[in-house]
Amino acid sequence: MQMRRIKGMAIGLLLTLSACMPWDEEKVDPEKAQAPAVSRLTIALGQGGANYSAGNAVCVALKKSGSTLPCKLLASNGSQQNILAMADKQVDLALVRADSAYQAWHGQKPFVKRNPKLRVLFSLHHEALTLLVKENAQIFSFKQIHNGAIHMGLDDSRNSGLILGLLDQCEIPLTNSLSNQESGSLAKLLEQEAVQGGLTILSHPDEQIKALANQMALQLLPVNGLCVERLVDESPFLDRMDIPGGLYQGLASSIPSFGAKVWLMASTDLPDSVVYEVVKAAFEGVEQFRRSDPAFYHLSPRKMLSPFVIPYHVGAVHYFQEKGWYTETR
Repeated sequence: MQMRRIKGMAIGLLLTLSACMPWDEEKVDPEKAQAPAVSRLTIALGQGGANYSAGNAVCVALKKSGSTLPCKLLASNGSQQNILAMADKQVDLALVRADSAYQAWHGQKPFVKRNPKLRVLFSLHHEALTLLVKENAQIFSFKQIHNGAIHMGLDDSRNSGLILGLLDQCEIPLTNSLSNQESGSLAKLLEQEAVQGGLTILSHPDEQIKALANQMALQLLPVNGLCVERLVDESPFLDRMDIPGGLYQGLASSIPSFGAKVWLMASTDLPDSVVYEVVKAAFEGVEQFRRSDPAFYHLSPRKMLSPFVIPYHVGAVHYFQEKGWYTETR
């Protein structure tokens, strides 16, 4: 089987990417790469400030690159809706969290069938499992969450799968106090003193948490340990990560956790020339992303490329070849 590799952007780094799978012998076709572009590029965002900033930065980078392709941002309920919208050709590009992308690729719930047309362009930021508690909550570890009034966010279908997976792997019982909870944002529930804390999935910094930390003493607790290590090792869509210190009032230290990357994705139906234009503008306009949101402060071309089960779009590979980041080996 032919393998393709992207050269690292630092000495000693070599990332093996799934640009070609056994059932997908796509190659960069110069004629296809010059196919007529779409009349307008639509990007589905999902929820969260970082997602809006990411989509807007793509549009700004395109405009600054000299592209004449109009760019429109569309709000959505999250990754699952974005994937379905791409399949129905309602949008051209979408921000999709890795766990949802993995489920769609393999046809796992909540998707009823696999989507072999999915392709990745690059990743932008992470969403991390975040355990936030009041300073006086008397909870010192995520394994103690059943001891207090901790909001689990299980009413949010975007996050409930990952949270339930964590509870199961770490053998934390889903008690009535955890499963029967008032719905609403964690920040709002904390402000109303309805809970002592909560486990949620966020990109950081989060503006609601930042405002709340200025009103009350809060703690971010680590979400790590052997059971978390096993969960990450067994889940190709998860990564270990730290929530940086200094993002919130009174929270100076980095906190270990885990989570999933957010990818910019397209379908194979999107012309290679359009994807090439988007990827070229984004990589040559990384500084625009850094300025657009604190979540992208440390973004670099190296961090935007990593191995994933879903192949890279041919239009993206074309740009990577031009940059000398991509080679073919047998």
